Amino acid sequence: MEDKIIIDADICIKLGGSDKYRFLYDILPLISNEIYMHTHAHGEVMMPSSAVSQLKDLISEGKVVLVNESELDSQRRAIYDAAYNNLAKVMKNPKKPNKNKGEMCSLAYAKATGIPIFATDESELQPIIDTQLNTGIDDISCIRIVDIVMKARNGEIVVPRKVAKALWVVARKSKERFDSEIWPVE
Repeated sequence: MEDKIIIDADICIKLGGSDKYRFLYDILPLISNEIYMHTHAHGEVMMPSSAVSQLKDLISEGKVVLVNESELDSQRRAIYDAAYNNLAKVMKNPKKPNKNKGEMCSLAYAKATGIPIFATDESELQPIIDTQLNTGIDDISCIRIVDIVMKARNGEIVVPRKVAKALWVVARKSKERFDSEIWPVE
């Protein structure tokens, strides 16, 4: 289990996408002791209603804490601003000004406050983090749904195989590959 993570909207939308299974609500607390979410990323979770509902429950129960840069002291705010500007150089899209903003806000907040894990399902984000933010001090790593499944398979978190397989499918991965390579039935 991680000490603390910050979560992105996309992982909430994917994990929370089912009315039948409350993966977002059930799985996130298994991953980390402290879970943070930037208010901008939170605002991006507008549907499906099941994801909105599960996230609302996590927040109301204090399992997810909403944060933003306005609460930072001047030193941390300077780190936040520098990190945000570094990310904006490569992630900002002038035609879509809010595209990637949740990721940029979340990652800048993580850098400023020493949160080492960014829970997202963006597959191309780690190289950007490595070049724009990671310096060997307070480095940030991404954890994706497939990584959560691997933690379950390796016994790092308690998630039954059946649930892990459903998460694998939520991540748009092959059931056949799960059964043959990832977590074969013994």
